Amino acid sequence: MRGMHLSGTVVPMATPTVGGSGDVDVPTLERFTESLLDAGVHGLFPGSSIGEFSSLTPEQNRTVVATVTGTADDDTTVFAGCGDTSVEGVVDNASAAAAADADVAVVVAPYYLNTTQEGLEAFFTRVADRSPLPLVLYNIPPLTGNAIGLDTVETLAAHEGVVGLKDTSGDLTYHHRLVRRTDDEFAVFQGATELAAASLDLGADGIIAGPANVFPGHLARLYEAHAADDHDAVARLMEHVVAPMVSATADVPSAPAIKHLVAVDGTNIGDALPPLPTLSDAERDRLERAYGSVVEAIEDGPVTQ
Repeated sequence: MRGMHLSGTVVPMATPTVGGSGDVDVPTLERFTESLLDAGVHGLFPGSSIGEFSSLTPEQNRTVVATVTGTADDDTTVFAGCGDTSVEGVVDNASAAAAADADVAVVVAPYYLNTTQEGLEAFFTRVADRSPLPLVLYNIPPLTGNAIGLDTVETLAAHEGVVGLKDTSGDLTYHHRLVRRTDDEFAVFQGATELAAASLDLGADGIIAGPANVFPGHLARLYEAHAADDHDAVARLMEHVVAPMVSATADVPSAPAIKHLVAVDGTNIGDALPPLPTLSDAERDRLERAYGSVVEAIEDGPVTQ
């Protein structure tokens, strides 16, 4: 499975839902997917943390993945979220994603039960041995309680079926060492958008960026500008798009914040599902003001000059 070239700006997609049941709003998801494709993103990640995969049933998550793969074009990589706390559950999810024509399976470190690096290595190896899709590991220790250590990543990267890692640790030193200790065929993605430019400077292959749900074209442009050595454009995008969005969403759960911002941008994708909270009026106002500041910067020229 090695030889894949994974790179660019990937959107960890919010999931349009109806009511509080988690029923997937398929027509809206199709339109939302099309809007992201039209904006020029390089990859789509249905079943992400922002997509509330842990609040959906396996069947609902499979509907999300199948809808996105059915809408995506051949030029856009689909990173299907396949997380579960059991090997069997992950393999079942990856098999369903493969049947839906996803390109890779994103597998988060198992959560709830604390484990060791030996336990994580065994978990991911057993999944990789059986998965019909290549794996992108997902390191997000603040939410899982289980950090994937550098030695563990280096060992797993030698497995033919493990092709990359999304790092949302927020630790730039870890990220730098990760890039240095894995070969060029192992794709490293930054999941903490505030570190996007720094990580690309250090050799990361791409970014998996929550704000790309709201400003997909500008986050795609950030990666492309960096690849073209247009560092002035990267700096402007970080200052006028990334920083306001990250700052506004820092103190609220990501999924409700992103869903509200997508609605402000013109696509109502429903409220966040339990156990995530409903945003207060003050939180909504802060998000809307940040959105307005980004739009103003785009329209007045600082972003595109």
